[in-house]
Amino acid sequence: MEAQLNKTNSRVRTPQVFRGAISDGDLRLLRVFRTVVENGGFTAAEVSLNKSKSAISLDIAHLEQRMGTKLCIRGRSGFKLTDEGQIVYLASLQLFNDVEKFRDRVATAVKALTGRLTVLLVDNLVSVAAGPMARAIGEFTRRHPRVEIVMESATPAGVEQGIVEGEAEIGVSVVPRELSSIEMIPLFHEELRLYCSRSHDLAKAAPGEVTPERVKEFRLVMPGVTEDPHFATLVAGFRTDARSSNIDSRILLVLSGAFLGFLPPHFAAPWVESGELVEVMPRHFRTENTFYVLFKKSARQSAAAQAFLSILLASFEKAKRMEISPLGQLA
Repeated sequence: MEAQLNKTNSRVRTPQVFRGAISDGDLRLLRVFRTVVENGGFTAAEVSLNKSKSAISLDIAHLEQRMGTKLCIRGRSGFKLTDEGQIVYLASLQLFNDVEKFRDRVATAVKALTGRLTVLLVDNLVSVAAGPMARAIGEFTRRHPRVEIVMESATPAGVEQGIVEGEAEIGVSVVPRELSSIEMIPLFHEELRLYCSRSHDLAKAAPGEVTPERVKEFRLVMPGVTEDPHFATLVAGFRTDARSSNIDSRILLVLSGAFLGFLPPHFAAPWVESGELVEVMPRHFRTENTFYVLFKKSARQSAAAQAFLSILLASFEKAKRMEISPLGQLA
């Protein structure tokens, strides 16, 4: 009887306890786990990981065995992290961040930059700064071909949030106010003028009938951000029944005939030439935005971010010296 009991107990597996040693296999499984969490489940992570749901499930099972604990609950009710899973996920983020820092410091020591550089650009930046931006990116990749560049677009608020939360190291955007946690270096100015569609009442009015007071009787699309102190005075009295930080959306609202809107002249030019847009009192209704390069004050910038920042500033400074507009044409 005692021999049989010992034989039965020998078949019972003692749960594995994680000892803290990290292998390459562990890093691979943790990357899979991180992707699953950030995508909200196994099915949603299939595309990002280029793996089948069953293969992902097997990886997570192996990681749970390696950690010695249940990391997530998956089933008909959906995907949910356990308390232990939340701890492992947050710890993995710190781990991968430390790996990037290690890679960056080694690369700096040997003068060959590697790793990843994440840059957030405000929506439609290409319409106002394609020239110096493209030149800066090209120069950076020629000098540092081993750095992976991740470049995304966002609203002005999204760029600001991404820098503050550490999702990106460098941002380029319009900023409505100074932020204590963000360093801001001006890059260039963008002029904005007021436009209406050809179907708008102002487009049909006789020149003598169009006055600032008459213009302010109509509805205006407010830009998402403008830092020009003159702008608040300029738009005082308008009915601001619409708002858009995206220039594509803003121009559609203006083309609808229901709203007036401030637009960059170079962006509005094709519609002005075709007669679909009409400029409204150009000597009176004009303002400007300043675009800045942003980075977090408290964070230690990677060598790649420092190099990109230096090249970016030099590219825009060169454009100013050569009297080249941000789009790349002679001013």
